[in-house]
Amino acid sequence: SDFEDFEDFEDFEDLVEDPKDETVKPVEDAEKEEGLQAAKQLRPGRLYVTGIVTGILLVMLVFLVLDIFDLHPFSSTPKADAIYDLTKTVENYIDRYYWKSDADADKFAAYAAKGMVAALNDPYSVFYTESEMDTVKQKNDGDYVGIGVTIAEDTSKRKIITKVGEDSPAHKAGMKVGDVVVAVDDKDVTMSSVDDIVEMIRGKAGQEHRITVLRSKNAASGQAVSPPDSTDDAERLTLTVVTEDIVNTSVHNQMLRDKVGYIKITSFDRETPKQFDEAIAALDKEQMKSLIIDVRNNGGGVLSAVLSVLDRLLPAGDLLTETRKGQKDTVYKSTDEKHFDKPMTVLINSKSASAAEVFAGALQDRLKVKLVGEKSFGKGIMQSIYRLADGKGGIKLTTGEYLLPSGRSIHEKGLTPDVEVKFDGSDKDYGTNADTQLIKALELIRQP
Repeated sequence: SDFEDFEDFEDFEDLVEDPKDETVKPVEDAEKEEGLQAAKQLRPGRLYVTGIVTGILLVMLVFLVLDIFDLHPFSSTPKADAIYDLTKTVENYIDRYYWKSDADADKFAAYAAKGMVAALNDPYSVFYTESEMDTVKQKNDGDYVGIGVTIAEDTSKRKIITKVGEDSPAHKAGMKVGDVVVAVDDKDVTMSSVDDIVEMIRGKAGQEHRITVLRSKNAASGQAVSPPDSTDDAERLTLTVVTEDIVNTSVHNQMLRDKVGYIKITSFDRETPKQFDEAIAALDKEQMKSLIIDVRNNGGGVLSAVLSVLDRLLPAGDLLTETRKGQKDTVYKSTDEKHFDKPMTVLINSKSASAAEVFAGALQDRLKVKLVGEKSFGKGIMQSIYRLADGKGGIKLTTGEYLLPSGRSIHEKGLTPDVEVKFDGSDKDYGTNADTQLIKALELIRQP
């Protein structure tokens, strides 16, 4: 898994611009998306992923402002006037009494918006700065410029490498899971946020960066390691890494015994449908007789991607219904151009969320495909992302809900597996002979 708790997968939606609202535009070149994402659940003593970083994909928890500080594209309302008056008063106090003179007005705006959005009490609604919007779009596209690692911040504020992509720039430079990032281009980053580190490394392909890490002295060559317990236990290394255009591999396949194909989907981004077709073709060449699809630890993704994969598997019929306040329901349907006609089973767990739940639930409803594993997360609401007219950021808001082909809701309910099996191993056991859930799926799919 790329995350200890939940990775926050972002979603784009191609929305019609509200003619009465001059502050927003539909996200450019974005397709219909889901709002299919899982919430971060931060637990003491565990790593929590702050983003897929220095790859560089990151969901930042810094929200941008709307129209405070002399920007008034909206018509005036009592709420807007009250917000403006309060923030202007606070700004005046800071200007007059704050002991430093370098206060940043843009940060005032960002943190004001943070409070506004937080007041919705909705973990999925966010305001983004311009750079954050670019990062989110890269993330959904499935390709980006970076070095191909995942970074998490632990409870001690250490920035720890939790994943190194195969054949990525970071892998080529010798970076390992468990390395603690302490400097970028000779600048200390121990007190920096993951967001700040991202900004230091992201950019155009071909840029060279010096990344300094602390590595446990007990690290074996080529193996993932635990972060060092202390600086005394650590070796300080400076690695030279060159950024590249990176395509996220979200689909992995292999042939198991008895010609049972196995496909793991780690997320649904815009590259997923193509990669899924390639996986099916590769398994068919090996005379696949049946298929297990694994969406465990899949936190969601883009609606267009999951619909495309479902269309590849299902005959003509309903896939999903989208409901919005005050609007007619939208029903998404599969064509009959392609469909999968071999036995199939799907693996889910508590970290299967949103797009992954839509995927598994649609197969369960339409083909009576058996779900094996543990109850899923339960996130079936959608988010829409609007870009500000001036291009300086955007806002993501919860705008509706998705229903499965049978009409059932998964939000705050999740999917109940047909066969419940607890997973007793560690992350390294997924997809191996020690994977109790996969073993059960193999037993079921071999049954006549």
